[in-house]
Amino acid sequence: MDRKEFAEILNSIKISEKCDLTTIQQETLPIYKALSQIMPESLYRYRTCSDTNINAFENDKVYAVTSDMFNDPYDTLLKYDKNIVKKIFNSIFTKDVVIRMKEELVQNLDFPEPIKQYFKQDSIKKTIENFLSLKDEDIDSFITKRKNTLEYSIDLLFPFYAKINKRYFTISCFTETISSVIMWSHYANKHKGFALEYNMKPILSNRIPNINIYPVIYDNKRFDGTEYTMWEFLKFAGANFPNQDLISHIKCALYKSKQWEYEKEWRLIDTTTRNNIMLDNTTSILLKPIAIYYGKNISLEDRTRLHHIASEKGIDEYDMYIDYESDKYEMLYRRYS
Repeated sequence: MDRKEFAEILNSIKISEKCDLTTIQQETLPIYKALSQIMPESLYRYRTCSDTNINAFENDKVYAVTSDMFNDPYDTLLKYDKNIVKKIFNSIFTKDVVIRMKEELVQNLDFPEPIKQYFKQDSIKKTIENFLSLKDEDIDSFITKRKNTLEYSIDLLFPFYAKINKRYFTISCFTETISSVIMWSHYANKHKGFALEYNMKPILSNRIPNINIYPVIYDNKRFDGTEYTMWEFLKFAGANFPNQDLISHIKCALYKSKQWEYEKEWRLIDTTTRNNIMLDNTTSILLKPIAIYYGKNISLEDRTRLHHIASEKGIDEYDMYIDYESDKYEMLYRRYS
């Protein structure tokens, strides 16, 4: 199985907010089966030799941050089509619909039950009052005013939802490769840092609450979050429509441009902050590494400090090096000595 096949399985599954826990577990089972097939034995995390990163290594912590702290402005940025949403609302809010609704309210003084379940009682009451007081000659101007208000709200709020989606969860980034010259340069301070190796298989089998790991899906076409963004808009407006895909925000977080494909990235996603989006932008996850790799240009002081921690943990240690006779652009590693 490759990432493309995983993406097809992931995108074929939609989990409604109305589903119970048992149904959710059954519906998401193909995702976990696919993950168990595609996940390599080890994943790696490149680090600089900052006090924060060294202390995290010592305490078996993996820090995750919100994606508004990432270097890619497109990272987890919701893509949506406002025109599709406006077209849907405009097709519903027509003169014929308004007239029929008014006639229905005059006869019954209430909305049908299937409609009432999606709106708050005070909102329904106010809407009924507005319709009953509406004169026939004012219907056109009433519709125009409501459509203008709706379009203004969509133009104003949709960019906000796209940005706030970056703070719905925190992310830790891993990779399948330890031999990338570019990644040692970018994420380990020009080879002066270190990298940690992890076995992530237990995360799939143990199912830690709110913690999941997925491969990044590299595609030149962004994930379409129009349906999800429209649900966010309706929720803000007071409507009680169920979210038709509880994992749509996760899907959005996994799509990246093919320009990043060389990273072979995996993402550990922590959703514990989902209801606290305006506060913490960092969380930590307990995860013990199984090996450490010292960058080719790491200082003696940093390597000594890290070596003492690694020795206490009893994990394997490796030095990165370059083979001067090789015709390949890659970093090699050997046992630390």
